[in-house]
Amino acid sequence: MEAQRTIQRLIDHITFGHGIHLFLQVLLLEFASVFLTFQFSSSLLLQISNPNFFIGVYAATSVIFLGILIMFTAKMRKRTFSPPLQQVRRLAISILGYIAASGVVITFGYLLLILATTGRTGIDRLDYVFSVMLTTLFAALLAVGYHARVVDKQPDRETITGTVTAWQDSLAWVNEDDRSHAKQDAYDEFTDRMNDLSELLSNAKTVHGRQLRRDFEAWRDDFETHSELSKETIIKGQGENKNERLEQEHQKLESIQRRLRIIAGEQK
Repeated sequence: MEAQRTIQRLIDHITFGHGIHLFLQVLLLEFASVFLTFQFSSSLLLQISNPNFFIGVYAATSVIFLGILIMFTAKMRKRTFSPPLQQVRRLAISILGYIAASGVVITFGYLLLILATTGRTGIDRLDYVFSVMLTTLFAALLAVGYHARVVDKQPDRETITGTVTAWQDSLAWVNEDDRSHAKQDAYDEFTDRMNDLSELLSNAKTVHGRQLRRDFEAWRDDFETHSELSKETIIKGQGENKNERLEQEHQKLESIQRRLRIIAGEQK
C-alpha cells in the first residue's frame, strides 16, 4: 500500500491528480505521429544544405517550447492542494518528468527510425538538435493538455487563496469580547468560512491534497463536538496545565494551517 502511494505521489508530479490516461493517450499519439512522418518520408534532414542555420533555428525553438512547458507546469501546480507540489524543486521534477517521457518517444520513434529507414550508420549534430526540439515540443503538448484539464476541473488560484485566507482570518473570532454580540457574529462567519474551505478541499485530487482534505474534515468533526470554551482553547492553544486531547486537536489545527498557508503561497 505504501509503495502504491509513493508511486501515485510521483505520478502526481505529471498528472496533478487528473489520471494517467491522458498522459498515455498523448504519448501514443506522439509516437504515432513520429512513426507516420518517417513511414512516408525517407528523411526530413537529408536535403538540408545549411545545417548550421537549422541547428540555430531548432535550438531557439527548443528554448521557446521549454518556456511554454515551464509556464504551464508552474500554473498547474498552483491550482493543486498538494503542499509539496508548491516547492520549486518539485516543479523541476514535473518538468523533467515531461521531458523524460517525451524523450523516450523521440528516442524510439525518431532517432531509431532514422537509422532504420535511411540506412545511416550514425546520427549527426543536426539530428540531435532536431530531436531535442521534438522532445521539448511533445513535453509542452503534454503540459498544455493537462493544463486544459486542470482549468476545467480545478478552482482558480484566486479562489484558492481567497478561501484559505478568509478561513484563516475568521479564526480571530476567539479574540472578540465574550459579552459582545460581535463574538457570535464572528463565530457565525467562522462557520461559514469553514464550510467554504470544506467545499474547496472537495476538489483535491492529488495524494497529499486528499490527505489534507481528510485531516481537515476529521479535525472539523472533532472540533464541533466541543463546547465553545473548548473550541477557543483548541484555536488559541493552552498554557502549562494542558488538556491532552485539546492539545492534540490544537496541534492538528496548526498542521492544517501550515499546509494551507503553503498552498495559498503564504509560507514555503
